[in-house]
Amino acid sequence: MNSRTEENQAQRSVLEQNVASPVTPGAPFFPPFEVTPELEKEAARRIAQYPAEERRSAVLPLLHDVQHKFGFISPESIDWVAQQLGIEPIKVVEVVTFYPGFRQKAPGKLHVRVCRTLSCAMGGSQELMDKLCEITNIDRSEADGHKDPISVSPCGKFSVEFAECLASCGTAPVCLVNDDFHEDISANKAAALLDSYKNA
Repeated sequence: MNSRTEENQAQRSVLEQNVASPVTPGAPFFPPFEVTPELEKEAARRIAQYPAEERRSAVLPLLHDVQHKFGFISPESIDWVAQQLGIEPIKVVEVVTFYPGFRQKAPGKLHVRVCRTLSCAMGGSQELMDKLCEITNIDRSEADGHKDPISVSPCGKFSVEFAECLASCGTAPVCLVNDDFHEDISANKAAALLDSYKNA
């Protein structure tokens, strides 16, 4: 981290640092957050599944809906979720920052999550990650395991991150490309894996 970045972070509050969504090359592949009638209808349906006094319990489903539609959780979407549930935005931020599955910046169009738990690590998940980064020109030097785990390619089409157990230890190493599950993906299969999505 350079001195200018450290200075900028020092000038922002802890809340601002945790809510910020840095722009990435992947942003053009996702629509900007917008409250649509469909989104409001889905939010109402989700919230109605809980007793009125427990409506805050719908925070996870609402965040999943937002991320599925817009690619990541933006500050604007955090405010909207908080309004829907009648809670302070910081309560939503706490959930977003606790669960590594929620993204606070745009991933690439193709987002690869490589399992790094013991079986996959022993099976070559680090080598797989290294090869994926080599092929896509991704620099992971500033990736932060939990706080900022996603690294995006300069073209914005690809991004990678390590994931915890993807529940297929017998077919390690495994990964997810967006929501598609792939087993036994050694480093020498990385190019073929990405090539299979060239028309995506």
